[in-house]
Amino acid sequence: MGMAIGDAMGRGVNGLKPEALRQIFGVIDDYKDVRNAVGKGIRNYRMQGLYGAPAQCALAVCDGILTNKKKFLEETVKNFQDLAKGGPEHYYGTFRSSESCLWKAVDLLDDRSPAEPTPLNSATGLFAFLSIPLALFYKKWSKTLSEQCLQLALAFNSHPLEVVGTVLNGFLVTRFLSMEKSEVISQRKDILQEAVEVCLQAERECQNRLNIFEDEAIEKSRNAFSQTLQNLMIQIEKPEKEVFQWIVENANGFSKREIRHASQGFVLGLFPLALYWVLNCETGFSLATILKQGRETEKLGALAGAWTGAVDGAQAIPENLKTHLVNGREIRLRGEALFLRKMKKDAKSLPDMEMALTAKEADEAKRYKPKETKKIIKPVVTIDYWDEEQDIVPSKEDRAKWRKFQKEKTKSKRDRRKNLPDDFF
Repeated sequence: MGMAIGDAMGRGVNGLKPEALRQIFGVIDDYKDVRNAVGKGIRNYRMQGLYGAPAQCALAVCDGILTNKKKFLEETVKNFQDLAKGGPEHYYGTFRSSESCLWKAVDLLDDRSPAEPTPLNSATGLFAFLSIPLALFYKKWSKTLSEQCLQLALAFNSHPLEVVGTVLNGFLVTRFLSMEKSEVISQRKDILQEAVEVCLQAERECQNRLNIFEDEAIEKSRNAFSQTLQNLMIQIEKPEKEVFQWIVENANGFSKREIRHASQGFVLGLFPLALYWVLNCETGFSLATILKQGRETEKLGALAGAWTGAVDGAQAIPENLKTHLVNGREIRLRGEALFLRKMKKDAKSLPDMEMALTAKEADEAKRYKPKETKKIIKPVVTIDYWDEEQDIVPSKEDRAKWRKFQKEKTKSKRDRRKNLPDDFF
């Protein structure tokens, strides 16, 4: 529930810079109506209160493990393939995401066994949400859970940062599930130290299973997550501005493209940013202070929402956020099913459910397309030195005015000839 709510809150304002976000929406403490902002900061319409691809990916895993615990990976792959079928125009199947890594990962599932690592390498953090349902299903961290998180990640992405991030996310959910809110800040360094050890183990497994470290950029990522979390322990008590600057500098050491902001869509920026926020946050389930960072707010909201939900429980989430979450009933049913480790009989079919939601959003979007501005073609202004001036010509009957007009015209032509540039001819 926390993940889906954070996803839905962030999705509405995803991509906006912090300044634009404040100007258009102010404080992000609920689901924003973007109808009046489409074309004025928001490119595409997004249904108010509807979650996106991070939660959809997690739902595919959720239904997979509840359908068949032993063959959860095969069931998950089938769910992803079903979600990729059909769908309205401008959508990849029923997925509500524009990320190319998603459709590439799903397309690559057709050509190989799920147990075989995918050749796709991306580090946007999208597939890190795959491990959340597994963590809720098992509730405690174990070798079995760690191995399943690793297998699941490798089926969709083989970038070591994305794989380790998926394993780390699973660990953090189980760790936060076992805690009370009052313990988080006092135990934050212990949490980070345990997370470092989890990352080190996952990094060793990546090195044993993947043959991709010949790429110089990927080679730098070999132990990036464990090093980052080790350094985050030093940064955790520092002021926000200093920590954000450190996150940017650290991320740039492992990214192919330049990272200018902590909230950009790079897994090694999003995780430290969300962790810093959760491990310093003393309030209840309020995501406003992390969502105000702008840019990749959907994933930031989903990460912070999942971890805060694990600590606080559903009862701590404000009622308006639970009530106005689109499809909230099905999210709640699946949360309860993961707790009981058994799918509820009255739960809807995942492909049908997501198809209906995506189709409804696409239908609503047609009514809120930004108006196309007509291009005004301005005439090319040319200077014709030989045209007569467009002065008001007096009547010939008024002899005095006519003679004065002719004299001024002759003088004007003479002056223009004198002032012509030397290279005019």
